[in-house]
Amino acid sequence: MKSIGFLALGAALSACATAAPPADAPSPTPERLDPAVALATFDSAWSSVNRTFWDTTFYGVNWPAVRDSLRPRAQQATTNPELRRVITAMLNELGQSHFNVIPGEAGESLRAAGSTREGDPGDAGMQVRYVDGRVLVTRVVPGGAADAAGIRPGWVVEAAGAMTAARVADAVQKLTGTVNARRVAYMAAGGVGAALRGTAGDTVQVKLTDGEGRTVERALVLRQLRGQMARFGNLPPMEVRVEQDTLHASGRTIGVIGFNIWLPAAIPALDRAVDELRGADGIVIDLRGNPGGLGGMAPGWAGHFVDRRDTLGTMITRRDRVEFVINPRRVNAAGQRVQPFAGPVAILTDEMTASTSEIFAGGLQALGRARVFGATSSGQALPSLMPRLPNGDVLLHAVADMIGPGGVRWEGPGVVPDAPAPVTREALLAGRDPALDAAVAWIVEQNSRR
Repeated sequence: MKSIGFLALGAALSACATAAPPADAPSPTPERLDPAVALATFDSAWSSVNRTFWDTTFYGVNWPAVRDSLRPRAQQATTNPELRRVITAMLNELGQSHFNVIPGEAGESLRAAGSTREGDPGDAGMQVRYVDGRVLVTRVVPGGAADAAGIRPGWVVEAAGAMTAARVADAVQKLTGTVNARRVAYMAAGGVGAALRGTAGDTVQVKLTDGEGRTVERALVLRQLRGQMARFGNLPPMEVRVEQDTLHASGRTIGVIGFNIWLPAAIPALDRAVDELRGADGIVIDLRGNPGGLGGMAPGWAGHFVDRRDTLGTMITRRDRVEFVINPRRVNAAGQRVQPFAGPVAILTDEMTASTSEIFAGGLQALGRARVFGATSSGQALPSLMPRLPNGDVLLHAVADMIGPGGVRWEGPGVVPDAPAPVTREALLAGRDPALDAAVAWIVEQNSRR
């Protein structure tokens, strides 16, 4: 059985570090493309969707007509980039998330770079978000390149390598009206974030505006990623990072668990984090920026927080319905008898929270087991497959719909927070995290009522 993924592509590509395509896969290049390969690639992409799209009416899209109108353009494509534009135009006709073409050569070039120590994947050690028309630094990793350069949250990114504010503004202008504001923010932040990653030891020139309005220019030497590298289907290897912390507020102890992607490599650390925080007065799960991953992990980990058998959601394919059943976790990793965590659970989301993360957050919210803080999530919550195409590219295509408890659907609308607490530049410059602060205050309040 093929693994079903729930992963929003933009952030997935941002997280890519090294790649290892199958040995028999062709090597896509921007050089001249064989017309027969171009046509076979187009036909393969169309057929994959035709076989698996869960709604046989294609939501009113005449899928054969789409093929007939674009196939001549595919036949005339002379390079892989030209062909990708044609296939992307075809996929866009469906108007759904999780339909993309992932260039094969990106992974191949990174694989070559990863064969030496200097080729280890690296980043600048800072996270960004698109807020009110600007790209802001929202987090600086202690000990990272940005931290060493004195960069702080709330600073405005004017340029990161070739990705300038003007280029972002131009892209945003073109996107506005074609996708919603959350998707625009997702793509803008993802583009700048990708410019802040690369090979450890590489230098990225950045230009920022600090809290005093001064222009600051720095040369950031990318440092090796801190997390574990793991593979997911035909996608290049990605960093897996789980972080936990303990906060104290008004005499209460609050655990915080954050992780960047749902992949099996994260499971031991996630289970261990729950075990170590089981005695806390509340737990905050930070899913901001988490693009999803392996969908089956969501109900499994939810069992740490739900003391009854329940359903996180239903995956609906063309032929089947699969329930995401939550089974309460009553044994810890050491084999000891435990009870699921019974205290307040807060989940943090933003516009870059997607796929499996939305199913987890939205499912627990709909079941009344968690309260969501932050900003509305991405709204990209469809299960997908990632077959390799004849030209060596990877086709990401959704194969099912996902419906949550009570019939809620997150594809499009996203998970709407119970307590909106969007990030602002003023809060970042003041050292505050509105969503985390609100979640902590709520947990304190819940405990005071006990």
